[in-house]
Amino acid sequence: MEEVEATIFDGDKVLVSGIAVLLDELDVTAGLSDGSGWHAHAALPLGQVLEPGKQMRIETADGRSGEVAILDPPTIEGDRVLHVFTGVGPLMRSGA
Repeated sequence: MEEVEATIFDGDKVLVSGIAVLLDELDVTAGLSDGSGWHAHAALPLGQVLEPGKQMRIETADGRSGEVAILDPPTIEGDRVLHVFTGVGPLMRSGA
């Protein structure tokens, strides 16, 4: 897993910006060809809960972006809400 700074969007609306996410790119090891084998793990403040099932977009500070969805309810850990975003398409670099 790789830690990067990211922004989460709902369409053009910024939901959360400047958060640390852990990217887990699985497509190579899982043998997936569509590039959708990746996840992003994020810990958000308790007041920032995102709804499972809704499609969003993650853009990383290093120029990658991809469509994601939260498939499972979040986990509460202390004063943080842990979300796992599942890639629903490839995680691509800008201009690629």
